[in-house]
Amino acid sequence: MKKFNQRPLFALISLTLCLWASHANAGRPLAVDDANVNEKGAGHVEVWVARDSNKINTWNVAPAFAPVEGVEIGVSYAKARKHGNAEQAIQAKWRITPSQENGCNVASTLGTVHEKTVGSSPYLVGILTCNSALGAVHVNLTRHNPKNEKNYTSWGVAFEREMGGVTPHVEVFGDDTGKPTVQFGAKTEIAEGLQLDATVGRDRQNKANVFSLGFKYSF
Repeated sequence: MKKFNQRPLFALISLTLCLWASHANAGRPLAVDDANVNEKGAGHVEVWVARDSNKINTWNVAPAFAPVEGVEIGVSYAKARKHGNAEQAIQAKWRITPSQENGCNVASTLGTVHEKTVGSSPYLVGILTCNSALGAVHVNLTRHNPKNEKNYTSWGVAFEREMGGVTPHVEVFGDDTGKPTVQFGAKTEIAEGLQLDATVGRDRQNKANVFSLGFKYSF
């Protein structure tokens, strides 16, 4: 059975970033992505620390920018403090259908993660977001093509709802052979353009608790 490793998943999904919409507010701290992108000429930077099932703290930074309407380019850098492994990633996200306040929209992301000891591992993500007065549901399906390893598929489902100044969420995500991770989190705006967020969860594959703490600056 393929062992599900939380740390690479954080590095992969950290880049799938977004702009706030009226109901769809995915991005940090969600691991599951939404189908929205920044408006043309807008961007943001996310910084966070994540503790995985191996009790390793990984520091992450992930900027993203939309050079044209409907397309967002993102990069990220993830560094594990203990053993010094570093991962870099780059991706392009395309919003295929217009965002709807009440309804569904679709996006796709193509990217690659590079680690010195492993090489480059491309991935392709299909993203669906459905908004309603009750909140937003996000669904991801990702195909991974790791170097020198068998291809595999990962998935994720998330629900979030704005409640006053705080937006909590619950999500479940995993790969096609391992037990999923269940995660809860929330975010709030502490200043104009500055978001504080956190998550706690349970990696059921490795029977360990995971968490993250970070912020997002939009410009």
